[in-house]
Amino acid sequence: MDTRNAAVVLALSLCGCAIFSETHGIQEVDNWVRSHEPLAESGKMKWSDFYAQYLERVSAAPVISQSPVVERLGIMITAALFYERGRIDKARFDSVQSIVRKYQTLDDPAANLLARSALVRALASEPDR
Repeated sequence: MDTRNAAVVLALSLCGCAIFSETHGIQEVDNWVRSHEPLAESGKMKWSDFYAQYLERVSAAPVISQSPVVERLGIMITAALFYERGRIDKARFDSVQSIVRKYQTLDDPAANLLARSALVRALASEPDR
């Protein structure tokens, strides 16, 4: 019986460590976003660089399921590059970004569908050159 109890305690300890590690990794990413997003908003950092570095940090964080977040960041990298290259204007970029921000806490692929749709609409009505 003692071996069984020890195994249960060990299993629970390992689960606790994994949860702590995941929470800590997420917190580090959140802290990085809070300190670097103002740089992108002020123009001191390109939006595409911000989202690319954000993606690197999310990909390196020890989380269980990050695929919807990774996809969303990929959408934002694409939108940022289109914006920086003049393919979409600031209002259209802001439109895509606002959808991503609104649904950023949802771990739902449907939120990504909304963001992709906004990007497609933005590209369909490209500014005159």
